Amino acid sequence: MSIPDWYKSFPEVMAEEEYEALPEEVCRRIEVVHGHVIRRQSPSPEHNRIARRLANAIERAFSPSGPCLRADTDIDVILWRVPSFTFRRPDVAVYECLEVPGIKPPASRTRLVAEITSPSTRQEDLVDKLAQYANAGIPVYLVVILDEKFRIVSIREFHLDAAAGCYRMHREHQRTLDLEHPVKLSVPVAELER
Repeated sequence: MSIPDWYKSFPEVMAEEEYEALPEEVCRRIEVVHGHVIRRQSPSPEHNRIARRLANAIERAFSPSGPCLRADTDIDVILWRVPSFTFRRPDVAVYECLEVPGIKPPASRTRLVAEITSPSTRQEDLVDKLAQYANAGIPVYLVVILDEKFRIVSIREFHLDAAAGCYRMHREHQRTLDLEHPVKLSVPVAELER
């Protein structure tokens, strides 16, 4: 498959206004970190399936008497605008309901993000994104570790240590994902990958 011309000549740096003016098909292929464009590859069907099942499991665990929350896959989360525009598109984001339709959730309203990682993305998910999501103040970060055959090896749950400004490993889940925050959830890992 050939690379589209727009992708080859794409700018390296971009402001939020420039990003917002792009066609949706282009937006889906990039993220912006400190104003720098990060090109993204399309994930595998197995990766997407796990993300969708995780988001669905979290959504089913929402309490009708609890705060209004949303769980979405592949949605822009605005980490910060100053000093330079930065957003990431986590595989799953759980955020407080927003009053205005179509608004992208800011990190300040985001309660959990999850990344489905493979051997080729592990470094970015466990180093770069770990630091960025912590810097943005997102309370819970899940990293679903996949092997080369797209099977879940483990799910690492990190909680924000606000005083230190970084994540601390809270728990590593292998057979069952048991969450307390932002929802109470217990789901067999096999259900996410079947």
